[in-house]
Amino acid sequence: MQRYLSIFIAFSAALLFSGCQSKALQMLIEPQELYNYAVTEGVTCTSPEMIDGDVKTRGYAQGRWIHLNLPTQKAVHRITIHGTNIINAMVYEKLEGEGRWRAIQQIQNNESPIIKMRFSGVVTDAIRIYISGTTDDEKEASKYDPRRGAIVPQIRLGRAFIHELEVYGFVSKEGTP
Repeated sequence: MQRYLSIFIAFSAALLFSGCQSKALQMLIEPQELYNYAVTEGVTCTSPEMIDGDVKTRGYAQGRWIHLNLPTQKAVHRITIHGTNIINAMVYEKLEGEGRWRAIQQIQNNESPIIKMRFSGVVTDAIRIYISGTTDDEKEASKYDPRRGAIVPQIRLGRAFIHELEVYGFVSKEGTP
């Protein structure tokens, strides 16, 4: 056991003194803390009330979509949604290129007013959320749809809302985002 510990210490010291400046090594050496990018200058959102830093205000989605745009690309590690009626949704990150998006998280059967998501490897300048179900949706009697040739359930969509949308990434304790 002591032999493995001394090998690990020697390997770590060799990395530190060899001038290796990888991001992973910098993160180990430099103190990091989570920072909410959503409240920084230049961030835009479907509803400004969603990113105003006040959990008492309420912002509504445009139709079934919420868009959050960051001024530059950031590494996103967490997203927290406070005070919401969202039951089902899909979260997307914007990829390089025009109109390219990738699904990064699916929310299903949520019953909590707070939704917490964690990520790794998400570097983007925009997040969007498609809401497919809320607690305010109302089911109506099913109807026959001649185009589909089947009976289709009818749902009157409620208005999706969020009190606060937080998008977190790591920044150095000394630096600014």
